[in-house]
Amino acid sequence: MKVFSLFATLSIAAAASMAAASVACAYNADDVSAVTNGQDRPGADLSNADLSGADLTGLNLTGANLSNADLSGARLERAVLTKANFANSNLKRAVFSEAQMTEANLRNVEAPFSYFGHAILAHSDLSDGNFFRADFRGATLTESTGASAVFQEATFDKANLSKSDFTFANFSYSWLFQSNLSESCFTGANLYEVNGAEIKAQKADFSSAKLGSARLTGGDFTEAVFEKAVLDKATLKGAVLKDVVWGTAFKEKAVF
Repeated sequence: MKVFSLFATLSIAAAASMAAASVACAYNADDVSAVTNGQDRPGADLSNADLSGADLTGLNLTGANLSNADLSGARLERAVLTKANFANSNLKRAVFSEAQMTEANLRNVEAPFSYFGHAILAHSDLSDGNFFRADFRGATLTESTGASAVFQEATFDKANLSKSDFTFANFSYSWLFQSNLSESCFTGANLYEVNGAEIKAQKADFSSAKLGSARLTGGDFTEAVFEKAVLDKATLKGAVLKDVVWGTAFKEKAVF
């Protein structure tokens, strides 16, 4: 009986291992072949596929599953990626300029040095992702979430981040020149030494945010909230501060 029990246990373990291997290769080979040959493939299953360096410029991949895929160095300029799932994928140095990415899932992606210039990312989920030195200049991220994501040294010049949730996100040393942060939540976020000249941040919530040495000259912070925020050595010269809620904000050596 013990021998049979051991055999049964090993059989179950082997079956589980085979099932896991099957899941790891979940992509549809026909879908991979189609997209790598320049064909539109809405709803494609490209999960776990190796698409590193692939040219997917302008393709319609609406609703495609690209979770856990390797898209490092891939080109997706002007691609239609509405509701596409990129969760846990590798997007290092991938190019998404002018891509349509409304309601895209980019949770927990690895996307350092990626390029999203003028992409449409409204209603998208970027939470927990790594976007170190990524470029979002001119991008639209309205009503999105990037909670706990890393945007360190990223570029958001003239981007629209309004009505979004960036709770506990890391924007340290990032560029936010003339970006729109209005009505967005940056509670507990790290914005140390950001270059945020001329930003729009009406009704934005910076409660408990770290804004030490931040350059916020000429911005509009009408009705913004800075309760418990740290603004040590921050520069807000020429900024509009009408009806701002400072509460117990730390403003030692801040310049107004």
